Amino acid sequence: MAKKIIIQIISVVVLFVNLSYGRKNLKVAEDIVQEICASTNDPTFCFKAIKSDPRTATENLTGLAEICIDLAGAASKKAEKLAATLIKTATDPQLKEKYRACSKNIAAARGRIGEAAKGLAAGNGKAVAEAGLDGLNESEDCRDEFEAPPKDPSELAGLAGKLITLCGAVFFAAQYV
Repeated sequence: MAKKIIIQIISVVVLFVNLSYGRKNLKVAEDIVQEICASTNDPTFCFKAIKSDPRTATENLTGLAEICIDLAGAASKKAEKLAATLIKTATDPQLKEKYRACSKNIAAARGRIGEAAKGLAAGNGKAVAEAGLDGLNESEDCRDEFEAPPKDPSELAGLAGKLITLCGAVFFAAQYV
């Protein structure tokens, strides 16, 4: 009798492990991408960005999180490069200071995206989610720099907005890892 119960318990555990493993290895359906993006601040941009990556059609849920991390990393590099250029070329001291502050936020966001990649490699969905959320917050801090005058004529606030969206996608994709 006890042997039969132990075999049943082991069978149930193996079943749940296989279901969990199988879920992570399923190809990503479009509705999952829509679900992830619906929770971001710009669902349309998020969906287009993720779907534009050719890996999306063949990746599993872990691969989708990696795509989101890669997209956020690329966006942070682009924003960092623009911020560095603006710091060098700005003539308005107030804008120059905003660019410096934003540059620090973007660098911090980029560091968080790197942490998300490490968390994903370790299979730690919670670490991925936390790093994605931290990157989102750092990106918001950058964008917030431009709410008060003087008006920024550059695209930096817009790039920060895209980074907010993509870090949000990292956070929400981590829920599936």
